[in-house]
Amino acid sequence: MLPPQRQPDAPRRSAGRFSAFTGAAPARSPMRLRAALALFGLVFCGVAAGLFAAAGWTVPAILLCVVGATALVDLAVICRRMRRHRRSRPPGFGPAAQPGNRTRSGSYPR
Repeated sequence: MLPPQRQPDAPRRSAGRFSAFTGAAPARSPMRLRAALALFGLVFCGVAAGLFAAAGWTVPAILLCVVGATALVDLAVICRRMRRHRRSRPPGFGPAAQPGNRTRSGSYPR
């Protein structure tokens, strides 16, 4: 048997001090980690390509330059997505949300 449903306008019962933390945590994308790895790959491939070119090994140097260019394109895509994500934040998740504006249930007023 299913439990009775709460009416939309009925007040919520407090479940203690953790009542605001119900459900799963919001998903977060690891963009900063991906950017750090792309930057590391770019620097590593650049240094290694320079060393191979100085040693006279042109084929590995060219291959490392291609991999470094791929890391550079990946870094540009990551930066564009991070900038777009910063602009498209939903209301209540930006600097305008003040901690004092919360209701008893932990949500922001509508």
